[in-house]
Amino acid sequence: MLKVGFIGFGSITGAHLPGYQKLAREGIAQVEAYCDQDPLMLEKVTEGRVYTAIDDFLEGERGRLDAVDICLPTYLHADAAIRALEAGFHVMVEKPMALTYADAQRMCETAQRTGRTLMVAQCCRFSDFMTEAKKYMARRPFGRPITASFKRDFGRSLANRPTRGWFTQEALSGGAILDVHIHDADVMQALFGMPVSVSTGAMKVIPGDGYSLCATNYYYPSMFAQCTGGWAIANNSVYGRLSRIDFEYGHIIDTTVDGKRIFRACDYKGHLTDLTPAEPVDMYEREIRYFLGCVERGEPVSENPPEQSAQSIRIVRAEIESANNRGMCVML
Repeated sequence: MLKVGFIGFGSITGAHLPGYQKLAREGIAQVEAYCDQDPLMLEKVTEGRVYTAIDDFLEGERGRLDAVDICLPTYLHADAAIRALEAGFHVMVEKPMALTYADAQRMCETAQRTGRTLMVAQCCRFSDFMTEAKKYMARRPFGRPITASFKRDFGRSLANRPTRGWFTQEALSGGAILDVHIHDADVMQALFGMPVSVSTGAMKVIPGDGYSLCATNYYYPSMFAQCTGGWAIANNSVYGRLSRIDFEYGHIIDTTVDGKRIFRACDYKGHLTDLTPAEPVDMYEREIRYFLGCVERGEPVSENPPEQSAQSIRIVRAEIESANNRGMCVML
């Protein structure tokens, strides 16, 4: 059984824990240690060793744990991941990988140098939409893709969005364009590769925040795609999420409107195929299972390589540059 520890015990940890609990029941992995600088967060821990300093955690757990799951704020990702890799741990780190492409590259270089496994928790790569999209891309029953659209709107009112803390400080989170929109930029790259260029319009709505709303065009040699996202739509009572790929002779769509999911394929004659899985898919459990499987087998992370996660940071930083220049096309 692989032994794992958490560095950071914030809100996203709650999304990861059920996956580890399932793997523990299967005899695959066990969470044994936790680290968070806030002792109040650690009061939630009922079993396992606890630490309030990363250095103490890394020293105390050396030789005890196989891997660490880093669930810290974005601005701490690069430093914590590099320190953990150099201490001999395999590392899964929450998205976005880092604030800058340079830091993401340093993380990849450290993993290569130390021979440790590094994976970024880009959970949407493990969604049921991605499973079906890859099938339609590979088998091409509808021909080649011609365009795609993605939307991710948290739909939270400004009153409910935190006005203090790291989320809404641009220097710490990068804004919604990096924290939220990175999901779809990464999915876009996973499906279609690196775009040739991007053009972005964006707005800063919350004081001190980065871009809270964004809309990007991605240009490829034989297609283009669009993506919008944000976390500052005031009084939006209908949560909006969309993943759609249009092919020559049909499309696949996965969307949620007012709590109702539509996930289906439609050919050019209008014939519909329901793609909704019989059982709900836990993306977090899938990504954790995949990461630990790579660790156990000593295999590279081919489904979600850290180098591609670094490229997703590069894409979003290009989008920020474009937005800073009123939608100027930025080459990649």
